[in-house]
Amino acid sequence: MTSKQLNFNESQDYYIAKRSSIAPIFFFGIGLISLIYFHADIYFSIWISVLIALTVVLYFLYQLKTKKVGFMMTIILAVFLLPFIHIPPYLWFDFESSPLVLWGLAVNPYMVDETVIKLTAMIGATGAAGMAFGISLVRSKIIHNTAINPDGTSHIFRSMGLEIWLFWLLFGVALSWISSPQETVFNAIYTESESLHANLNFSSAWMISYVILTFVFVDALIDPSHLRKTIKWKLVILSVAYVFIWLQLFRGDRESIPWVFSLAIIYYYWAGTFLNRKQKLKGLLSKGIILIFILLIVSLIVGMLRSGLSGLTISDAPKIIMDSFSEGQLGISNLLSGTWSASLLTPLSVAGDHIYNLLEMKYGQTYLDILLSLPPGFIADAIGYERPLTATNSLAWEMRYGIGGTHATVAPFVNFGMLGVFLIPAIWSYFLKRYELKALYRISVVNLSLLATVVMASPHWFWYGEKNGINALIIWFLFALLYRISLGLSKWFVHKNQANKNSLYSHV
Repeated sequence: MTSKQLNFNESQDYYIAKRSSIAPIFFFGIGLISLIYFHADIYFSIWISVLIALTVVLYFLYQLKTKKVGFMMTIILAVFLLPFIHIPPYLWFDFESSPLVLWGLAVNPYMVDETVIKLTAMIGATGAAGMAFGISLVRSKIIHNTAINPDGTSHIFRSMGLEIWLFWLLFGVALSWISSPQETVFNAIYTESESLHANLNFSSAWMISYVILTFVFVDALIDPSHLRKTIKWKLVILSVAYVFIWLQLFRGDRESIPWVFSLAIIYYYWAGTFLNRKQKLKGLLSKGIILIFILLIVSLIVGMLRSGLSGLTISDAPKIIMDSFSEGQLGISNLLSGTWSASLLTPLSVAGDHIYNLLEMKYGQTYLDILLSLPPGFIADAIGYERPLTATNSLAWEMRYGIGGTHATVAPFVNFGMLGVFLIPAIWSYFLKRYELKALYRISVVNLSLLATVVMASPHWFWYGEKNGINALIIWFLFALLYRISLGLSKWFVHKNQANKNSLYSHV
């Protein structure tokens, strides 16, 4: 390499390093200005908040392109910002008008109050800036594990024995079965069909099921035995299809959609490097967008039809779907409204309550209540412990407007104001990005399962409250320990069987 080339490379490295050091300062500056303005009762114009959010999105995409951030953090940002998709139309909205419907929901007074919308948009933009600040503090690049040893041989991953693996599979499917509605949408209206665990106070059964089946899925994917892998793979695909189609979609439930999406990411992206499926980022993004669009359509159709198919047969469903399309009930515009729209009601609610001096600040009490409410409901019932947060007593019940749950910006805002809105997303973004980099460098069943668990739980975390995200991480941690124990048991069974065979041969 010539001295001229060396100087060029050095200057290029210096430019990249300098540019990466600007990002934390820039996003921290946005957070600081937002904090100062908030305490001065000055709110960003709607277009400024939209511009900040767009800047954060572009920054994440650039980080994704340069391999500074992975799909997990990108998906988290998308889920976090999705409810705020209803903010840009306010750039040309007539606040003197009196619409009956906005965001696909009945209009409330805060929806048409310009000051309230300004603060709501500012909360979303500041939270997004906090996320960007958090990931900008981690400057390492993603190094994908190719599962190749230094000597050129392939790395052999440990996996569970077939017997133990089958126990995990059946246990996961059983939990999905007891947590799904007992009747299909053809036999009963979705809201009128209860699950088998309804009286057990075991609301996390569905999440535990998906975490277990994620471990099972990844274990089947990396199994070094060709015969055992083939058996595992066929069984796990059939099980996922059974849970997703029969126990979920046919019963009007949509909780499994993010989980299925996370399994697809494992197969095509996170595990792709050691499965010899190298693909360009552009191709992966295209597949991801197509899959998201398909899942959105499925979610929309299930949401529209789960209350209107009772007493009919499956052959009637296509006609109802076509009629809904022709009547405009299942159009592109409907894709902009969904569960996330109801989630946006909660930052709107606290923004309006703050402006009209109706908001009671909690100064960390919400997070203490979350910590004290971590024991599962059935365990709390068994020992006579009364949790601060229950299905009928939580922050969601304090919202002036909402349909259950709270957006991830609400608890930080209610407890610490705009400082919390910026700082708390920055903290968890920092740690999640660090783990994502580690997980992709050290591919394992445990690490890949955590990435998938975070993606699976992200809509429940960001649209229904932090406790869902914490529950998901605790469940993953417990089953990560059990998985390591299962690996040890599998190894012990192999050695025992081998010893029995050797003993048999010695007597022949």
